[in-house]
Amino acid sequence: MDTWRHLYMENSQINQRSDNSIAQLSLAELRQKWTEFWGMEPHARIGRGLLEKSLAFKLREVNGGGLSAEQQRRLDHLITTYKRNPKNFNEGSSELKPGVRLVKNYKGEHHSVLVCMDGFEYRDKHYGSLSEIATLITGTRWNGWVFFGLKKRGAGS
Repeated sequence: MDTWRHLYMENSQINQRSDNSIAQLSLAELRQKWTEFWGMEPHARIGRGLLEKSLAFKLREVNGGGLSAEQQRRLDHLITTYKRNPKNFNEGSSELKPGVRLVKNYKGEHHSVLVCMDGFEYRDKHYGSLSEIATLITGTRWNGWVFFGLKKRGAGS
């Protein structure tokens, strides 16, 4: 936390700006400030809107605001995932929004999977990955993204 407070003091000029003023930064300035506050470079696919909101949040956080325990747990999970494999975010997982329903007909049987904030729901049970569900349905190991038609076989990585 001391690191964030130090950065906050160093960046007092931007901290005095409103969220609207953050929008006035060039994309290069925005990415630089984001890197300073978050301690790592943003992924290339993170758009301007998210960078602005994220930087505004970090400024509020440094001033004593912050996330709920659940939000912090989810963020920590995303950061860990990103640090482990930044390319993971290139594989399309960010395209699935909570509430989306994936439908698959397999061997004449209809299968429906609900995308949740922290995984997937299939037949009233929670799963951490689509691969778990695809394996359950087929009885053999499958890449869940391929099985549900979200990624072509052999694409990515």
